[in-house]
Amino acid sequence: MAPSAKRPRSKFKVDLSGHGGRYEDVVNDDMTPTLNDEDIESDDEDDDDDNNRNVGQSSESSDSEEEETADNKRLRMAREYLTKLETAPESDEEDESDSEDDDDGSSDEDEAVDKVGKRIAKERLRKSGLLQTRIADSVLEGIESMSNKIADDTKDKSAEACAKSWIDAKYVTYLRGHDLTPTCVALSQKGDRAFSGSKDGSVFMWNVEDGKKTTILPPITGRHVANLTDRNEREILAIATSDDDRYLAVGGRDNCVRIFDIRTLGKSSPATPLTTMEGHKKPVNALTFRSRSLDLYSGSEDRCIRRYDLNAMTYVETLYGHQSPIVAMDCANKNRPVSIARDRTVRVWKVEEDSHLVFRGGGDVGSAECISAIQDGWFVTGHDDGRLLLWKEEKKRPVGVITAAHGQQNGVTRSVMCCGALGLSDVLATGSNDGFMRLWKVSTDDKGSGITPLGSIPVHGHINSIAMGPEGKFCIAAVGQEPRLGRWDRVPRAKNRVAIIRLKE
Repeated sequence: MAPSAKRPRSKFKVDLSGHGGRYEDVVNDDMTPTLNDEDIESDDEDDDDDNNRNVGQSSESSDSEEEETADNKRLRMAREYLTKLETAPESDEEDESDSEDDDDGSSDEDEAVDKVGKRIAKERLRKSGLLQTRIADSVLEGIESMSNKIADDTKDKSAEACAKSWIDAKYVTYLRGHDLTPTCVALSQKGDRAFSGSKDGSVFMWNVEDGKKTTILPPITGRHVANLTDRNEREILAIATSDDDRYLAVGGRDNCVRIFDIRTLGKSSPATPLTTMEGHKKPVNALTFRSRSLDLYSGSEDRCIRRYDLNAMTYVETLYGHQSPIVAMDCANKNRPVSIARDRTVRVWKVEEDSHLVFRGGGDVGSAECISAIQDGWFVTGHDDGRLLLWKEEKKRPVGVITAAHGQQNGVTRSVMCCGALGLSDVLATGSNDGFMRLWKVSTDDKGSGITPLGSIPVHGHINSIAMGPEGKFCIAAVGQEPRLGRWDRVPRAKNRVAIIRLKE
């Protein structure tokens, strides 16, 4: 029935006879309406029926409109996104990578589609935090620019004098706080806070902008220690931070791994650890977090690697394989940490498969002192014979070799004491006791993989640890008189400091 048609009136007939029976027999339809027998119009019922009918029709139409709107919205957003990618200006870095991959015989249409696909893939990697960046050229420009500005001050001067010139030019800033040699440093993911540990048992948190210090663990001074053995047991040898800037892990000669909550540091001094992981029988020399997770790995002189899950603050498992004390560790995005030990081997641990790979540099390659993961499947090791090696997981031999990376001293090649890389980039920094922090460009392309020098920055003393800042703008270094794991080859005129080194102007 059409909505405009009016329904006939309904009559309510009342039985007044009192004899019972059916309404039809007692009440006469032809009787004149009275007060007791009258017709009552049901206009309210008509309105309700019309409203219900209209609501039903409107709900059906709205549902269809919503379905159509959702489909149209998807198409519209996809078209707008593709149009934005096609019209957006490309960076020089993307232009270079696209030009290398384009084929000469491809048509313009295929080339445009290929570029849009590459842009979409890069955007997906960027949002997931797995996009590799190329910053070596910009770092090289920054180092050359700073060197040219102070070239007259550093001409014909010793390494110590050159280092002082960079400090006077405010390209290098020393943070004072540790009494003895700093052994390890780490940076927060944003790069606004730095953490350092020392042989005096102290752990500090630094504000990178103004150099303000927050004490996490105080130094052990002579009046607070009974003998030299107790003081040595408090040496901090390794430090690591999680990518979400929530947890700080500290390890040392007390055979323990202490976990601190970074968000609560500074509210009490000294800070109270959330938990202390025990289990190692000898000093903890290495700590590393798996990238983008709360999986923590610790390496010790007891030749074991222990795995922890900080989501539950529990120990998970122990990895066995090394035959000598473990020196350093690192881990990229995959759950495959890499480790080095005094047994002259490099091991990649396939944790999920419960196995590991063993890499050996060769008969004349010395023991590794440091290791840094560039990206999944690629890592760099520095050795005590001065070699700097680039490894690929699929190959048993190094794909890139630098001999005497930090020169020689009295005919003896200096060892590479530390190395630090910015994850998913092509920049690596190494340190020794030759008075310079050296920077390298690491190429992980299958066609031209290798290591090439970028430049050097004068830093006087033993460089025991390096942490690269975001986008390679700066780095943090632990500089002192002694090496991290011993007291040989002491540099008496060096300062025990945490250095903030600018890499770009």
